[in-house]
Amino acid sequence: MPLSKYRVSLRHSKHLGSRRGGVVFVQLPPPRFSLRESPTNIPLAAGFISAALKSHDLGSLELHILDSDEMDLSADRAIIRTVVDREPTVVAMTLYVWNAVRSLFVASEIKKVLPATKILVGGPEVTADNDWLRQHPAVDAGVFGEGESRIGAMLQALFHGVTERGIAGGFFKRDGGEMLLNASLPAPFDLSSITYPYLDATIGPSRDGTLFVETVRGCPFRCRYCYYHKTFHGVRPHLWKSVQQVLDFAYSEESGVREIYLMDPTFNARPGFRKLLKSMIARRAGDIPVLHTELRADLVSREDVVLLKEAGAASVEVGLQTTNQEALRIAGRKEDLGKMARGSALLKEAGIEVTTGVIVGLPGDTPEGFSNTVKWLRRTGAYSVVHPFVLSVLPGTDFRSRAGQLGLKYQPRPPYHVVETSTFSPDAIRGALLECEDVFGMELDHVPLPSLVDSGAGVVTELPRAEHVTKWIVDPLHDRRRNVLSVLIPLATDPFTFWFRGRGGPDAERSALALLDLFARENPHTVTAVVTEFEKLPAPTFFQKILDVVAQPGIYANLSFHPLREEGEVVTPLLVLLVPNPRDSSTRERLRESYAPTTLLVWDMGLPQEEEVAAADTPLLISVPGSMDVKDLKWLFELLKSLHGDNADEVLFRDAQLQHDWSSLTGLARLSAPAESIILTVF
Repeated sequence: MPLSKYRVSLRHSKHLGSRRGGVVFVQLPPPRFSLRESPTNIPLAAGFISAALKSHDLGSLELHILDSDEMDLSADRAIIRTVVDREPTVVAMTLYVWNAVRSLFVASEIKKVLPATKILVGGPEVTADNDWLRQHPAVDAGVFGEGESRIGAMLQALFHGVTERGIAGGFFKRDGGEMLLNASLPAPFDLSSITYPYLDATIGPSRDGTLFVETVRGCPFRCRYCYYHKTFHGVRPHLWKSVQQVLDFAYSEESGVREIYLMDPTFNARPGFRKLLKSMIARRAGDIPVLHTELRADLVSREDVVLLKEAGAASVEVGLQTTNQEALRIAGRKEDLGKMARGSALLKEAGIEVTTGVIVGLPGDTPEGFSNTVKWLRRTGAYSVVHPFVLSVLPGTDFRSRAGQLGLKYQPRPPYHVVETSTFSPDAIRGALLECEDVFGMELDHVPLPSLVDSGAGVVTELPRAEHVTKWIVDPLHDRRRNVLSVLIPLATDPFTFWFRGRGGPDAERSALALLDLFARENPHTVTAVVTEFEKLPAPTFFQKILDVVAQPGIYANLSFHPLREEGEVVTPLLVLLVPNPRDSSTRERLRESYAPTTLLVWDMGLPQEEEVAAADTPLLISVPGSMDVKDLKWLFELLKSLHGDNADEVLFRDAQLQHDWSSLTGLARLSAPAESIILTVF
């Protein structure tokens, strides 16, 4: 398995335990439902911490940052295997709201095989008040806030034990389970003492060419729902020279960088942000790379917009949150709505997309107040895209510590969505989201269909040739099915698709359930689709049985869709039934009703005639005979685009090249995923 690898050559290696294992850094990506979606999971924190370790006297210690491709493509068991194969002394995991629960499952499984391995956790999820995480049996130690200033002491503690007071800014468990917690924070880390980890290739851009760049740490604002400002006050810039070196790398031809995401929490509140934009303008050639960032629209001037545009800004995120003044006061925010609207208008006039965030369930807000925010946005047009969030009552924040006083009831595990407030009932929270869907023409709980490619160039059908397996097309009655599954599981990707074929019938359905159960036990956090294409249509109860066997309603991928989804309702596994396309709409409707609400029907059209396409419903699947020249299908692509261009992801092709051409034509292809077309077929 590929690893970013380098050696920190320091003294006293005999005190550090096994040199063979060293420290392995793991940062798991957000869940995704299609390999077309780029996870842009760059382990920047691990890169900075590794750079900081170079100045510590810790002996000769090998450090490994798991390759992003492995973390981003792999299902749970494949990640566990990758780490276990390294036999690490310490596994250091960066925990975010989207990966914390999955990471701790991975940690638990590692401990089963390597009980002596220590699990060290850090990241925004690790706070003194996040009891469920600190007390997790797989966790041995954790760091609050910045890791660079205490990573050396924490590693020494893991190897040798600690003093009675523990380590400032962290916790440590002794052999017996006793926890030493010291919430006092050390002085902010001296950013001038480290170089950016991109410069020595410790880490690199994401697969799709995105580069995360942090030019400052800290935020001048103190919003009470946010954790970012809690570990230190003020804004601390990275050295100007270091930032310039990173930009030199980003704008070099060999970097492969297509877009830069400036991670500064409020970019235009950064000291010298105009100077930084001018330095980027001086480097730009053509339209690459483009720039994305977060800023305050109420602080934007016309001069700023000109600079942002010339620097290549394609989109910005702005946080309106609410127009309710009482809710803003309780949240510790000030917002000049007139300036915010003017700033957004300037950005949009320059062709910069404005994604405006609003929060549902803020204390002090009401359903009527949220509706007023929606109406204000519609009236002023202070957005290109509206992104509504349900309030997350995050650990370490003022809102978390005062949740009872503020009347906030929330999920005890990530994403910590508020489920009820003193003014918002659960139905009112859901109603606010539905109002956004209605007013702004969006679908907030959209889940893309899995790839239904099963033939064509680039498709791998032999297991020994596969580095990864993204889907398994199998007759569940095949006599080698279990043997193949045991070999396939360590190669499975996240997301992963089961595709059942064959005669069908009760025996096939029982066997399919057994295969799914075995897979899900090994990969409970892996986003999964189950496609059924039996010769005989299965009973509708078959799909409910699948959910009964393998659904995991408590994982982040499912919880994050609440409250739009009902309690216990899941988005993974996604259940798909392929049905030969009926010619009449009444038959289609009857079939939909038979399999609702658990199952999505996809109409298999073969190679349709023009009149069939015009009368067809989506989602639909098109099969083209292998002997047919794809140039003869220009009419089909043009017709499909005119009819279904707005929902292009609901038009699918069995042929890999045709699917690629359609995705390119309609703008669906953002990520080059080598595993997308790796398929194992067993009959």
